[in-house]
Amino acid sequence: MNKAFVLDYPVALDPKEDLLASLRQNLASGHHQHVVTLNPEMLMAGEQNSRLEKILKSADLILPDGAGVVWALRHKKNLPVRRIPGIDFSDALITHAAAHQESIALIGASPEVNAATETALKQKYPGLVISYRHHGFSEDKALIAQECADTHPKYVFVALGVPNQEFWIEEFKPFFTQPTAFIGVGGSFDVWSGTKKRAPALFCRLNLEWLYRITFEPWRFGRVYKPLPSFVFRILTEKDSVNSN
Repeated sequence: MNKAFVLDYPVALDPKEDLLASLRQNLASGHHQHVVTLNPEMLMAGEQNSRLEKILKSADLILPDGAGVVWALRHKKNLPVRRIPGIDFSDALITHAAAHQESIALIGASPEVNAATETALKQKYPGLVISYRHHGFSEDKALIAQECADTHPKYVFVALGVPNQEFWIEEFKPFFTQPTAFIGVGGSFDVWSGTKKRAPALFCRLNLEWLYRITFEPWRFGRVYKPLPSFVFRILTEKDSVNSN
């Protein structure tokens, strides 16, 4: 796998299809896979939280999800990287799971959104097996994780937001005795369930999905822009802030 380091975070450079194939091969070899969908907000949160930073940097696969991460890779080292949205990568995993009788699990979101996500995914992907699902409003997280692990899903999609979804994966990954892929998907359940609409294709192609979201969800403005100036400043001023291998 080709990687480049953005502020010491190893980001994958290979095309999505190659990364999907590599993930499946690693699962077949008996290894859990933790997938991180990196954006500047998450990266800067890691700068403030050492536990989160350690989890992110040690993930098996870090996708260039955020437009800011892609910008850093392109403009500092002129690397031919393309943005890989976590929701697109997850859709590809679900498509493969449905076609090969591999089960998935859904952890997180509200009870209503979680249930609606199951319904919508089963309608979209004929033959999909959802072995377990549970919303994100429960105090007994260990029990939920054990119940989920007992169903032996191949892919676990965790929609608890950053950093909680990463903490959940770190804490409960050992509960799973068979090779499993874990991916934190943030608000993807809202899109899959039809609760919210994703940005139009043009915004996605131009890496402006963030602009569409804050236009229709202005409450995101402070959360998105607060860490962005710090991220840009770090990239522009720190020597060797982006390294490739």
